[in-house]
Amino acid sequence: MSVRNTPPCSPSPGPDAPPRVPVKFSFRTTPEIHFGAGSLAEAPAAVARLGRRCLLVSGRFSLERSGKLAQIEDGLRAQGVALSRYRVDGEPDLVVADEGARVAREGGCDVVLAIGGGSVIDAAKAAAALATNEGAAIDYVEAVGAGKSITRAPLPLVAVPTTAGSGSEVTKNSVLRVPELRVKRSIRSDLMVPRVAIVDPALIATAPRSVAASSGLDALTHLVEAYLSKGAQPMTDVLVVPGITLAYRALGALAEDRATDESHEAMALAALWGGIALANAGLGAVHGLVAPLGGFCGVPHGAGCGCLLPATFATNVAALRARAPAHPALARAHEVADLLLPRDAPDRSPERAADAFRALRDKLGVPPLRGYGVGEADLASIIAGSRAGSMRSNPIELTDDELEGILRRTLDG
Repeated sequence: MSVRNTPPCSPSPGPDAPPRVPVKFSFRTTPEIHFGAGSLAEAPAAVARLGRRCLLVSGRFSLERSGKLAQIEDGLRAQGVALSRYRVDGEPDLVVADEGARVAREGGCDVVLAIGGGSVIDAAKAAAALATNEGAAIDYVEAVGAGKSITRAPLPLVAVPTTAGSGSEVTKNSVLRVPELRVKRSIRSDLMVPRVAIVDPALIATAPRSVAASSGLDALTHLVEAYLSKGAQPMTDVLVVPGITLAYRALGALAEDRATDESHEAMALAALWGGIALANAGLGAVHGLVAPLGGFCGVPHGAGCGCLLPATFATNVAALRARAPAHPALARAHEVADLLLPRDAPDRSPERAADAFRALRDKLGVPPLRGYGVGEADLASIIAGSRAGSMRSNPIELTDDELEGILRRTLDG
């Protein structure tokens, strides 16, 4: 894989320009990251360094079907590690988190290994935290729970993603469904960052095309939103700029049925960088809206991001032009267009970049929101539920009318 041809993160200053003083920022991520094809084989040794009784969290059947389960079990036994299993089916909710913690405690587990998509890793993060802290998941969930904080170190977690999207292997939160309230909320703590992340592009290459498309659009959205976010900072900028290029090109290859080992590797790296970026810079209105879309309407997270990204990007640009034309995020939106559009394109504006996002989504076969059962009657509830969390990092505050416009433009196209 090559990233040599990706643009620099910012134009080079002239020889007489004063050095730019960095903004104040902080940066946290998973302390140990292993990347590369075949790196799954490193998981048993990583687990053995952290504990002797492992809770293995996975999806329902994917590990068995792939033959990787036996490989992992044999590797753990060779390292002298005992094993308990916990399977996660679909997006995790409070019950899944509590049950995972119970299995970990009853098994005497002192380390957790999560192998799966973002839902599996989120469930494992919650189980690892709840296994060492008193109470139930609802006590720790933001906004709707009892407001308790994670105070005791969770069981150490080794996270192995099998999709290139969520970036959960390098973030500090676990997103859980609260079915009674029809919302998704997070348990969040710096203590919940996985101890080890193992990103093996060979695992990601086995994902079904529809899963790869929605996951990849999620990762692309992380990168774009983190670049425009109020929390954008130098440490994340150096990742998101080449990451946007890698993700966009890899998704283009997937859309045209010409994905290769190199494009899978590029997508895996872009998703990893997107996770690091969102954890440190924040996101924006796409993720502000997609949370209630998932809670109220059951829209899958990655597909929802892919639906919303074109109209949200265009709406942010229009709002910045109208109300904050000197805002740095507007210049960054032009830079995103430079990353996506051909050098000889007659119009390389951010509006054309929004069109490029929409064309990519359509080529990947992701349907508009109405295809997931969202209708006009849902819009008011979605907007009302969108103001917490990621919306606060959007580069400019969007009005309810602007949010409604995004949703209406995304219902059918």
